[in-house]
Amino acid sequence: MFGRDATTGRNVDRENLCAHLLLEDITGDLAAKSSRQKINTPTAQAFFCRGQAPLSATTGSVVENDLLGTLAVVREGWCKAVDDGAALWTMVLLDLCFYTGRVTETSQQHTPGMPEGRPEDDDPRCYFGLTLLDAIHAEFPELPVLILSSKPREEVSLEFSRRGAIGFIARDDIRGPELLQAAIWQHGLLPDSAGEVVGHSLPMLLALREARCAAAHGGNLLIRAERGTRKELLASYAHRVSGRDSPQRPFVAVNSAVLRTELFASELFGIEPRTASGVDGKIGLVEAADGGDLFLDEIADMPPEVQAAVLRVLQDKQITRVGGRQPRAVDVRFISATNADLENDPRGFRADLLDRLRLGGTLWLPPLRERVTDIPLLAERFVREAEALRPGTLRREITAEALDRLHTYDWPGNVRELRTCLFDAVNRFPDVEHLVPGHIRLKQGTVSVAAKPPVVEPEAAPLSVPSVEKESIDLDGWFAMQSALRFDAREITHWSGRLGELQQAQAWLLARYLLAALEATKRRTPEHPEGVLQIHPAVRLMTGDASLTATRAADVIKRLLGPLEGELHGDLREALGIALRLRPRSPRAISMGS
Repeated sequence: MFGRDATTGRNVDRENLCAHLLLEDITGDLAAKSSRQKINTPTAQAFFCRGQAPLSATTGSVVENDLLGTLAVVREGWCKAVDDGAALWTMVLLDLCFYTGRVTETSQQHTPGMPEGRPEDDDPRCYFGLTLLDAIHAEFPELPVLILSSKPREEVSLEFSRRGAIGFIARDDIRGPELLQAAIWQHGLLPDSAGEVVGHSLPMLLALREARCAAAHGGNLLIRAERGTRKELLASYAHRVSGRDSPQRPFVAVNSAVLRTELFASELFGIEPRTASGVDGKIGLVEAADGGDLFLDEIADMPPEVQAAVLRVLQDKQITRVGGRQPRAVDVRFISATNADLENDPRGFRADLLDRLRLGGTLWLPPLRERVTDIPLLAERFVREAEALRPGTLRREITAEALDRLHTYDWPGNVRELRTCLFDAVNRFPDVEHLVPGHIRLKQGTVSVAAKPPVVEPEAAPLSVPSVEKESIDLDGWFAMQSALRFDAREITHWSGRLGELQQAQAWLLARYLLAALEATKRRTPEHPEGVLQIHPAVRLMTGDASLTATRAADVIKRLLGPLEGELHGDLREALGIALRLRPRSPRAISMGS
């Protein structure tokens, strides 16, 4: 109803919906251009899609649901933004009932372009919206879908929950704008409106969404990430979005390494006045954060005595100043951060303290190599910061070649290393108007992605196998050859030390198997005659498992191609990139070497 492009120009139903929900129509079709409506303070911008064909219908037209066409619209809008680092869709609003059939004179007079409908269209078991929900959730599992319908919620409450929708808003609910705004805030993919946390990449937006959800409960939070990812910015974001960002709700940050055994009590709990001659008293860090948040950075560096003291504060919710006798009640949320694998750290970390520090949730902050589409935004931020800190420095344009160089480096020091690199470039070349590759100094000894030589996929395994004509080799024949191959213990010199070759040959065999499945399942259209890669159908084809989810398919791709990551090109490289966007590696998995 709302996505149709009426032949008369205006789509009054769409205009009414936009007025009710305070949506700004950015579809760009005839209906949007013909609208006389202007929303002064929109809740969101909206792009409308009919979900049916034809897009524009008149009397005599037959309207049918268009699953593939609708998915193509979602795929183009979502995947292009993911690949280009552009602003992602926040969520999808999905109707339930789609009327089909012939547009009659009566239905055209009632609602231009709308068919009269078939009996099954109104059957909750046959709602096309639920079919669309299944398809969208299977192919784009990270894209939030909210049901917006005039149908009774109780008819589909269980079904939309099972199929992955985040909620339901009745189209005629007078609280519509408030409910939509709350759903966007809680479930939507939103960048940091304050601009402190820079990035529009999917991994970054997922981390911010998790932070908003976890921070709303007020429990202690643990941030886990590699070094240099700027965990303190995510801690500050969690503080701000939880409503604790005010002078009455302070944010106090401390590096756990400075809490030395001999001084931690006075630093954490403060000193009572007149404890000793010449001592005026001191407010400790915990008391200074009362009513707000205390951020403990790199808690793995916290000495055992300090761990015990922090545990007591968490248990008792009170502190006693050094030299004092009366405990003081405190209301403090602890936000902790670490780049260490605390569960297996040889220095040891108290398990009971760790459990309490992550009671409100664990937030995973992605490394820079998993959010490379954010590099242009970060580079712009850091170059301007560097220019501002050095008076007389010229403002420069960051060239495409310089960005390419930044993209091809793997950034082991993450965002902090990128910032240092760009500050160095500005400080060494203050009198230029362009940042070019020659200004960028990268860490010696770290391999750039661009520096890796192209690797040609091997045509055959490196071990000798029985001679077989190429035309006669099939998969069953290969299985027979593999079963027949033996390693004679008396001929050690022929097979010793070749484990790596065996593993590499096996990895490339599986990669070529995947490559064939990717080619066979490409979606080919007049716009994309070469075909669009689809990892989910490809892995289903390989495994024969029709129930395999998109996220499980991404895991299979990562497992197959991970050992060859630095040597991939073409469709295999693209497939691994898609899998990593759907299922980013967690910092914990990386730190544990998985």
